[in-house]
Amino acid sequence: MRWQSNGSLHRILRWIWIYFLYCSGLIRWARWRIESSSGIVTLTFHRVLEDQDVSRSDSPPGMIVRRSTFENLLRFLTSHCKVVSLGEAPSWGRSNGRIRVAITFDDAWKDTSDIAFPLTQKWQVPITIFVCPGHVGRLTPFWPEHVVRVWRVARQNPEVMKALESALLGAGLDAPREDWTESGQLEALLSQLKRLATPELVSIVQKLVELRQKDRSTAENDGVDATMTWEDMAQIARRGAQLGSHTQSHRILTTIPATASQFELAESKRSLEARLGRPCTLFAYPNGSWSPEVRALVANEGYRLAFVNSPGVWHSETDPWLIPRVNLWEGSLTNASGKFSSIVFQYTTFWRAYRADSKKRRTPNC
Repeated sequence: MRWQSNGSLHRILRWIWIYFLYCSGLIRWARWRIESSSGIVTLTFHRVLEDQDVSRSDSPPGMIVRRSTFENLLRFLTSHCKVVSLGEAPSWGRSNGRIRVAITFDDAWKDTSDIAFPLTQKWQVPITIFVCPGHVGRLTPFWPEHVVRVWRVARQNPEVMKALESALLGAGLDAPREDWTESGQLEALLSQLKRLATPELVSIVQKLVELRQKDRSTAENDGVDATMTWEDMAQIARRGAQLGSHTQSHRILTTIPATASQFELAESKRSLEARLGRPCTLFAYPNGSWSPEVRALVANEGYRLAFVNSPGVWHSETDPWLIPRVNLWEGSLTNASGKFSSIVFQYTTFWRAYRADSKKRRTPNC
């Protein structure tokens, strides 16, 4: 099919570009520029799964990293970078020739405490996890997993696909285009849903959950998409993990009234401090979505640092409530054979962060 050949050509051209940048020394130069500016590159992860659980999870592929890939990344980071803790105020001096990175995880999935955190302990690197207290200790608490499950069923069941398209069109959304790749269709579907106001999103997700329940092939996945319990969080906090807020229930703050946003910010902070017995001063915007009004609410609520989801470099002059992060997943860390590649990682993180930072410095009002 045309899209398959176009997709293959796109991947080949991407590899050529990445290896050109690396072999020409441009990626190494970008790393040096970031390090010499005393900058920090903050990494965002969501899930780290065992190989056998990747196909069982209903999380979108752009949220998943395999355990072996993550450990190989940690091996690289400890050898070539300095991993800093968000529990301490940054020191803005140079770090002895090693570029500085920070590691964060969003959503507080069970695999973060069971798989990712033990690996970071093994490699002695600090980690920060952003939690939604309203979703603690639940099975499949986030709506994208329900959508992905229905989507997978629909691709095998024409009746479910017809009902899915009807639900999307009824909500004023576009049905997936047949000439797109499967991943492209799913990404477009999730992107459309994220833009909906909360009532419309809740309504359409409920319709999709009902579709899922009508199909007998959609058995539960044995808790692979569960979140941490309070006991899990207390245990890893005692062992050094930093825990911050990701709002109370992962509502996208730019789509809800200011009073609702304030509740999400205040209640999540109160819950984490009461349950864990320590101040909650770190925050990550759900979906990375913010506005000047939302940023002001975050600052007024007493959060010391807040993180978005767009590439860039964290400098001493960076707005502390708009710190950039680079989102990572399996495809942004591996080469054409599916193995961890330090070259691909450095392109995804250091090169993209440097380019975004340079553009921002040229247009400071953006």
